[in-house]
Amino acid sequence: MLFKTIAEIKTFLPIGVGNDFNRLKPHIANAENKYIKSLLGDVMYDELEEFYDALPIAEPTEVQEAMQSLLEKVQHSLIHLAYFVGYDFLNISATDAGFQRLETEHKKGLYKYQEDNLKQYFSDAGFNSLDTILVFIENNIQHFSEFKATANWTEIKESFLPTVSIVEKIPFNLFGSRLTFLNLKPHISFVEDTTIKFVLGDTIYQEIKTGMIADQVPAKITAILPYIRKPLIYLASALLMEETGATLGNNGLYFEKRTGNYPDNKLIQPSTEERILSLAARNRFIGNAYLDALKSFLATNISDWETFEIPTNPILNRDNTGKKTFWA
Repeated sequence: MLFKTIAEIKTFLPIGVGNDFNRLKPHIANAENKYIKSLLGDVMYDELEEFYDALPIAEPTEVQEAMQSLLEKVQHSLIHLAYFVGYDFLNISATDAGFQRLETEHKKGLYKYQEDNLKQYFSDAGFNSLDTILVFIENNIQHFSEFKATANWTEIKESFLPTVSIVEKIPFNLFGSRLTFLNLKPHISFVEDTTIKFVLGDTIYQEIKTGMIADQVPAKITAILPYIRKPLIYLASALLMEETGATLGNNGLYFEKRTGNYPDNKLIQPSTEERILSLAARNRFIGNAYLDALKSFLATNISDWETFEIPTNPILNRDNTGKKTFWA
């Protein structure tokens, strides 16, 4: 476990010293098992735990300093996720008489909107920090040989959209939400398998995947990735919108408003079917436009991608105003 005391937790959350660590311990363990270990893999997690148990280190090496930075990022995510997964249980007392709300004459519970906001804060801070962890590891992979040897690292490296950070550089706004990104992953996988791979062809697809996991990614693969990522995220987001149902959040496509009588309470409702279909169609249109741009890029750079099969109609039109090449 990556926490031992309330004092350590106070580094990341301003909780009172009177909190009982043993009451938080099972929720920390649950968050570690469900989120941290699955993200890092058992080998890297064990290495991090071993490093944590050996602290303090008098004269840390460069690798140990990187491990210390990683530990702090993991602990930040972990404690927020622990409060998120254990939120309801921490607000009640389990006695022989059953479950009771923790409330006294002088200490009242939070209002509903405060509870919702606080739980959302723990969720956002915890899940979004997972992406921060992955970005840090990728930028400092030379210090994490254990992680580099895991399947987790290979999966990240060969993924067209491995992190929220990559998606938002497209640009496609996820509002920094790791949860939204996780909800998109099945749709990203589907679009990649059925659309992107079909356009590229098996040979080019495998060449790109192999090049992405190389220590030195070839320049032509770096050049084509933006053309793959754009249609992939827009087409995947259209599927998610249709599945759920105008902000794309971790609970789907929703809008919110404040009620007149209770200005502190947010009324959150699903978007109308018409609105969902309209925005899904919009994203699909953009995705298909970017897909055409990918085909044009491959055709224009055919010397790099010789196995690319030009469509049945090989005539390319040129839009001199927009400086774009496209099929008729």
